Amino acid sequence: MSDKRSDFLWIVQMIMIKHQENIVGWSGISGDAISASYLIPADWAARDAALSFCSAFVEGFAGESLAEVPSWMMNLSDPAH
Repeated sequence: MSDKRSDFLWIVQMIMIKHQENIVGWSGISGDAISASYLIPADWAARDAALSFCSAFVEGFAGESLAEVPSWMMNLSDPAH
């Protein structure tokens, strides 16, 4: 696994643990995080991607409402192997 993917998933995991009481569908969001980790734009840092992901998927992370899902995270699906 690339360092960027690992860093992204680690940051998302830590945020999800901290906000676990606000997460409905833990396994669904976890799966979306894995799918998103394959799609991080080359010019994005893992931290920026993780913060963007959590702002859109973890209630209470970025305030009272969820942020819009960035275009690079639209239509998440499992990567082809």
